[in-house]
Amino acid sequence: MKHLIVVNGSAGSYTPEFEAKIEEAFKGLDHEVYKTTGPKSVIPFLKEYLKKAKDTVRIYACGGDGTIHEVVNGVVGFKNAEVAILATGTGNDFVKIYGGKEKFQEFEPLIKGKAHPIDVSELQGEGVEGVMYSVNVINFGFDAIVGAMGNYYKEHGLPKDAKEGTNPYDYALKHDAMKHGRFNDIEVFADGEKLNEKQMLLATLAQGQYVGGQFKCAPKSDNTDGLIDVCVLKTMSFIGLGMIIGTYTKGKHLDKPRKKIVYRRAKEIKMCSPQPFDVCVDGEMIKGNNFTVKVVPGAVNLVLPE
Repeated sequence: MKHLIVVNGSAGSYTPEFEAKIEEAFKGLDHEVYKTTGPKSVIPFLKEYLKKAKDTVRIYACGGDGTIHEVVNGVVGFKNAEVAILATGTGNDFVKIYGGKEKFQEFEPLIKGKAHPIDVSELQGEGVEGVMYSVNVINFGFDAIVGAMGNYYKEHGLPKDAKEGTNPYDYALKHDAMKHGRFNDIEVFADGEKLNEKQMLLATLAQGQYVGGQFKCAPKSDNTDGLIDVCVLKTMSFIGLGMIIGTYTKGKHLDKPRKKIVYRRAKEIKMCSPQPFDVCVDGEMIKGNNFTVKVVPGAVNLVLPE
């Protein structure tokens, strides 16, 4: 087996201490380090690498949910690839379904661990070059607006009325999502069934269970069942939103039937809108009018630590 360690190539990420940790853990093993050169650089690299590989390659995604997302998009379709995760990110949402970040801190349990097939979601539509794969959660509506506008303010700066030191995502929440994000003209279909008649608040299409660092959006999701967990929250008042947010954060929103929540499991989801809308795919933002999401059963061999 070949061991390929993927690390962030930006300054300060690949320290001498981390390099020494790698060399100690993989001493005597056939291993190689790949340092990313920019966003998505690992995707074409992995595709070419795996095409040429004559043996199984265990790939160690060292980072957070964004790194996992990119590695997964590089390995789908290659049966000789296994994905292991060294969780060094901030939110680390995906690994929470396996016990959390603490279980994914050392190389040795990952080297000894066994690979298990898991499902991913395949997304196609405007704003996507070819196809994109999600190993965790695709979300759109209220929270995607926060992500998109927060990214915009982070890159271009906050408006003049913002207080110095304001978090760009907090500003986006209060001044964009709260004002315009509760009334989204997006229709959602799960295996042909239309899930919402009027405007919606937000929706999640999940293989994982957590999103946004704290929200247990898909408490019933199972990434080995060949299905996608679909949850649509219909438009509601500020009071209704305030009443449900705590329940949604804890993953209790599906404990009983609720008029404002539609929950399904499906193999294919379509979402469309007369206006382009923001979609967050494992943290990556895209935008378009029409998208199709399909489950790809057993698409990734995920290594769980011993």
